[in-house]
Amino acid sequence: MIKWKLVLTTLPLVALVVAAKIVMERGFGLHGWVEFGDVSAVLTAGAFLIGFMLAGTMSDFKESEKLPSELACTLETIEDLISVSACKKGFDAKAARAALLEVTDRAIQWFARKRPVGDVYAAIDGMNPHFQSMDLQGATAHANRSLVFMNTIRRIIGRIEVVSKTGFLDSGYAILEIIVTAIIVLLLASRFKTIVAEYTLITFITLVYVYMLRLIRDIDDPFEYHSDLVRRGAAEVELFPLLDYRERAAARLEHSETQ
Repeated sequence: MIKWKLVLTTLPLVALVVAAKIVMERGFGLHGWVEFGDVSAVLTAGAFLIGFMLAGTMSDFKESEKLPSELACTLETIEDLISVSACKKGFDAKAARAALLEVTDRAIQWFARKRPVGDVYAAIDGMNPHFQSMDLQGATAHANRSLVFMNTIRRIIGRIEVVSKTGFLDSGYAILEIIVTAIIVLLLASRFKTIVAEYTLITFITLVYVYMLRLIRDIDDPFEYHSDLVRRGAAEVELFPLLDYRERAAARLEHSETQ
């Protein structure tokens, strides 16, 4: 149903526009003041601007699709370095794994809007003592690589935050909203040759333009989730790479504690 959510929530507005046209014609005898063919220039302008805005938001969306996988991969690489360093006496690999799992949990809770991003950064900073211990016990190369990968995690979290909080060209949205509104008004003010063409064109043109405006806004923030990580919109990035890694990491930590 997720893929139909945006369409279904757009239909009431379409029905409202069609109902307004019926009231104008049947209730007030207003059959339009302009020919539908004269509206083509505005329709073309709207299509052009929608294409421009969609291209801009899609570039960020395609990049965002990779971020959960990159985050999970980087976390697992750090876990591998911790595992390799576990043979060093004095290095508490279990505590380091538990701290890394806490980083993962806080990132997931941040996606679910249960924690602020500051808590994620605090958990990342909490890994430093474990890397220092790794260094002091003779695994200097692994400690240095772990620091580099942890910095990569910090950059990924920062990038996700920027994509989520920064909209694509607010001025572009302003003119797009004006054009979509103008198209709807012009459809209501247009004359059509047949009743079938009239209501068919009003229905589908309104649906397409309003749907595309809402879709672009939805794509603009691809990290909107409910507290249970269910997607809020129809165009959210899948988090399963991070969630799957969390399950693997928790299982490995539990296994190491039973040994």
